[in-house]
Amino acid sequence: MLLETGTPMLLSGDAYARGRAQAVCGPALAEAVREAVALRLAQAAPLLARGDVREFLDRQEADLEGLDPATADETRGIADGFDINYAALLTYLHLGLIRDFAQDGCSAWAWGTPGHDDTVLVKNRDYRGEHVALQRVFLHRDPARPGEAVLCVGSLGSPGAFSSGMNAKGLAIVDTHVSTRDHGPGLLRYFLMTRLLWTCGDVEAALAVIASLPHAGGGCIVLADAKGESAAVELGHSARAVDRGAPFVVKTNHFVDPACAPFWFPVGADPMATSTRGRYARLMTWLGARMEPPQLADIATLMGGHGEHGEEALCRHGQDGDSSTISCSVFAPSKRRLYFSAQHPCAGAWSVYDCRP
Repeated sequence: MLLETGTPMLLSGDAYARGRAQAVCGPALAEAVREAVALRLAQAAPLLARGDVREFLDRQEADLEGLDPATADETRGIADGFDINYAALLTYLHLGLIRDFAQDGCSAWAWGTPGHDDTVLVKNRDYRGEHVALQRVFLHRDPARPGEAVLCVGSLGSPGAFSSGMNAKGLAIVDTHVSTRDHGPGLLRYFLMTRLLWTCGDVEAALAVIASLPHAGGGCIVLADAKGESAAVELGHSARAVDRGAPFVVKTNHFVDPACAPFWFPVGADPMATSTRGRYARLMTWLGARMEPPQLADIATLMGGHGEHGEEALCRHGQDGDSSTISCSVFAPSKRRLYFSAQHPCAGAWSVYDCRP
């Protein structure tokens, strides 16, 4: 595999300033962000006309100011920078939740042994095609918080850890989408991920924060830290479950725990639901057969794997409609390092990013 040194998009200042700074990407990409938001809102127009949906979105907007004012500020900065109505941008960010409309998937896992420094956290990002041009690695710094930094994989037009991230203390987090009936007022999972990265230094602290907050539901997060701890959380509004399985945990696009599994509701707009069990089984088999921590080259080969020997492909090339694998992230928390493929991981082109204050 080819490794190059990557340069993240630096976002500096308070939450509002960091959000607004995304718009320095240039006129062409700024227009692409506006078009992506407008397209998704237009596609969802019949749903957004419903009174119950509008009531839910209005409550989410009002509650966000109290639940997570930093995310509200960052989102407002993005809206102002790209000249998008703030309420419209929040609606766009909620579309995957309100009807499980999103065509995103993802395969994620962590390997870690407490007390060892060879922990890895891995995610293939399966997402809609328009996000290929909008995808970026961001490095967030706030002068008011010396010694801290957050390195995120996300998309222009979306706040914080829209896909994954790691902080300078060595806490790393990724997510996967799960279609579910269990939605309600609370924090979106990628808003939650950003909050955890700014406030927590390890998995235990993050789990405590998760337990203390209301969640909107719909998805899983997988966490790992520099101490070798790892965990996976299935997030519903009324039910949630924590997996501390060692030395590895795996999540794709369905719920496994008995507390959450009954709420899994794969719908037509969730094409990754057809492959989620196969991807989960492939990862569980591969990880379960290992006697030693996986090495980077082996991880890259696994996550770039197609449908060999009847196995479900992890590197997706359009089998799922508009969704395909647009990147792969491999976090090494003890090194505060991200190994990142900004395309199909089977291409073998990787960059290295460090999370430093």
